[in-house]
Amino acid sequence: MRSQIEIRSYKDTAHDHSHQHTQIVLPLSGQLILDVENHQQPVAFGQACLISTQQAHTHLAEVENTCLVINNLPLWNSQLEASASFVELNAQARSYLPFLSSLSTESDTLKTHQALTLLEQLLPIPQEHITQADARVNKAKYILDHDFHSPWDLTSLALEVHLSSSQLAILFKRYMGATPKQYLLQRRLSEAKVWLASSNQSLDLIAEKVGLSSASTFVRVFNQRYQITPGQYRSQTRSKS
Repeated sequence: MRSQIEIRSYKDTAHDHSHQHTQIVLPLSGQLILDVENHQQPVAFGQACLISTQQAHTHLAEVENTCLVINNLPLWNSQLEASASFVELNAQARSYLPFLSSLSTESDTLKTHQALTLLEQLLPIPQEHITQADARVNKAKYILDHDFHSPWDLTSLALEVHLSSSQLAILFKRYMGATPKQYLLQRRLSEAKVWLASSNQSLDLIAEKVGLSSASTFVRVFNQRYQITPGQYRSQTRSKS
């Protein structure tokens, strides 16, 4: 199986061929002409060619070139086609290419996976896939909303929604504006406020009901979030009723 990250120099002209995986060609220097499904365009640094699974493609290299090639991008569903084969990179993506290139000889698969996951946020991955990802984020949100008292961590939550931990962290933050850990804490504190306002339960018991480890942890995180202690919040809400 081909490496996920390769540094290649294209030469001469290739015959039409296709892959069983997605491929992204990102020139680092020089220029080459790529043809994807009879759509031909020269590409140079600052541009990318997204080749979907089974798309016929070839190249014509008239000058020396060096390219970063990404095979089988993890979040790119191989059954979906990119909406555009040729794209312009934004400044953030261009500045990220030297770091990605350095990973072509990297043996740390976790580091490589995390780096490619970030690249996915800088490229126009097919919109249909974003919809699928959104469904999995919604499932993660539902779990945290309804099972907030359980000791969820990123790894166990990611397994529940069939994403890697890094994928879930990035996608959840994109859609929810907070990490799963931050969202879970907020959900627990919101539930704790209901208990404080509507009952005389002890702080230890409320902490247990909402999934916090102890009353002292409850007081600390509540005060950090609202700049008031649980006891003061309870007193204020009772005085207003």
